[in-house]
Amino acid sequence: MCTLLILTFNSNSVFADSNTQNSYRIESNKFVSNNKEDKSEPKEVISITNDELYLLSKLVSSEARGEEYEGQVAVAAVVINRVLDPRFPDNIKDVIYQRNAFSVVDNGEIYKDPTDSAYKAAREALYGSDPTSGAIYFWNPEISTCNWIKKLDPYKRIGNHVFAK
Repeated sequence: MCTLLILTFNSNSVFADSNTQNSYRIESNKFVSNNKEDKSEPKEVISITNDELYLLSKLVSSEARGEEYEGQVAVAAVVINRVLDPRFPDNIKDVIYQRNAFSVVDNGEIYKDPTDSAYKAAREALYGSDPTSGAIYFWNPEISTCNWIKKLDPYKRIGNHVFAK
């Protein structure tokens, strides 16, 4: 599992990859590596607009409210995994607004401004971090009432959420 550390200074973010000991910083949405031997730069898993990133951040902020940072990244990763899955819409907006996909869309919580942590988590997932290992569903078993989740086989728990493929 790859662990990234994200620090923010002004408008720049620094990412440290614990597996390779490389660090990257974002300057005006461009990654700069500190590793002179590393000619590759982290790439987005999917290409999205700033508006889609903001929307994803709002979803993370509302769906993962009170969760640790890993749980926030996990929620963002599920959305990205859905975009990549042919059974779901092929863009962030349509995945998030798909009918009955996320309770926070139905109850209006998604329309609140995102937290800084949610924005960072969304970016981290966008650049490939996926603590769920490919999940396309998540729910909180303590509060979820949907019958369809009974058909799923949860394989991972992060914070209050369980994840399934």
